[in-house]
Amino acid sequence: MKQEIQNMFRRDIICLSISPYFVSISVVKKKNRIIRICSTPIGLNATTIDDEQPLSNMRELMDAIAEAKYYSS
Repeated sequence: MKQEIQNMFRRDIICLSISPYFVSISVVKKKNRIIRICSTPIGLNATTIDDEQPLSNMRELMDAIAEAKYYSS
């Protein structure tokens, strides 16, 4: 397992981070011997500010622009 983690570091798949927006990972070997990376965004969730406005309903947005001739952002 340590060798696989070192290999991931060398290949820049994973890296150490001191960012407040980090996502911690766990490397797990499954029963069929496949390596799996599981992420836990606790650090990211702790620094995220909740949005007071809920997201719009995508169907309503698409209906609103369905007849538009031009789109702009």
